Amino acid sequence: MFVMLWAWFAFSQFLIIWSGNLSEEAPWYFERMATSWGWIGVVLIVAQFMIPFVMLLSRPVKRSPELMLGLAGFVLVLRQIDLFWIVMPDHYREGFNLHWLDIVTPIAVLALWHAAFIWQLRQRSLVPEGDPRLEGVLQSAR
Repeated sequence: MFVMLWAWFAFSQFLIIWSGNLSEEAPWYFERMATSWGWIGVVLIVAQFMIPFVMLLSRPVKRSPELMLGLAGFVLVLRQIDLFWIVMPDHYREGFNLHWLDIVTPIAVLALWHAAFIWQLRQRSLVPEGDPRLEGVLQSAR
């Protein structure tokens, strides 16, 4: 659903700008399609929408937790590339340019978030203490 939703949002935004001939919005697309950023846009269309969509049509893929986890990771990485494509052409107008911080920064933010999550998780009980139905649930689970 989210694969189709992202594709629909991107396409509908493009369609509104193109059909409305909005002169203040059209340069955003021209800047991305005039340089090497255009190839990243094409790769995003194929890799972020078409590949996951076709893969999710297959029943064996949907029944395999490993394949679904891999596909979800693939889509999340492509989402990060999509956000990079949205923002970075304003900084690198001459074409695609990749700095080492462009890769390290999202990984560092994810690592910090994960560390904070684990730290908070260790401070809390995963069992709903004080719930009057807890004893019955634990007995029925045996």
